[in-house]
Amino acid sequence: MPRRIKNNKSIFTPITDNFLKKISTTDKRVRRKFVKYGFCLIGLFFVYSLLSSTYGIKRMITLKLEKNTLIDLNRQEFVKLVDGQNMKNLLLHDDDYIEYIARTRYHMVYPGETIYRYQGQ
Repeated sequence: MPRRIKNNKSIFTPITDNFLKKISTTDKRVRRKFVKYGFCLIGLFFVYSLLSSTYGIKRMITLKLEKNTLIDLNRQEFVKLVDGQNMKNLLLHDDDYIEYIARTRYHMVYPGETIYRYQGQ
């Protein structure tokens, strides 16, 4: 039994057939215009994709700025961490520093010690 083959054509077949026939039978001037407009459309598509897509220039610039900001914040936090470790070392091992903190921050004095405060002008 022979096999039956269906020839289903898409709805765009008449348009594309007519278009390709029209292009092939026209003169060179029309074909050049068609190629020129095609390249223009492709160029516009590339420009649009560079400006507005996920990999666009605007997105790359914002990500670069965000990266620089995060690097700066990381440096600041690292400085705070190093300062905190230095402060911890001083508080654990340096008695003179503890005395300095007690006198300046908490206004503590030794028993019997008199402190004179000079009021500036």
